[in-house]
Amino acid sequence: MKKILTLVLLAVFAAIGFAAQMEKVPEKKAKAVVAKEVRWHGTLLRFSKDTSSIDVRKGTIERKIYYDSSTKWTKGTKTVEMSEFKDGADVICVGKYDEKGEFHATRIDLRR
Repeated sequence: MKKILTLVLLAVFAAIGFAAQMEKVPEKKAKAVVAKEVRWHGTLLRFSKDTSSIDVRKGTIERKIYYDSSTKWTKGTKTVEMSEFKDGADVICVGKYDEKGEFHATRIDLRR
């Protein structure tokens, strides 16, 4: 009887350990997605200077892109002023997602 009880307890602890390990896997993948550099290419819809963001549409999907003082505004290989970017412009945004899932641009490039 003691052997059966010991085997059952061992199986329960093994199952708990396995379940705890499986819960950690998605967390690791989420951190990898946050750290990965991403790109969004679309049409500039609007600036929101009070939230330091722009809205960019690609097809039917709109995405809010956040910028800050470290964001580089470029046109090809040249650095340009943010004032050159107008609504309707074709832009490529390069940056990373933060923990909240917000896209923070490290570079915004004006195309055409």
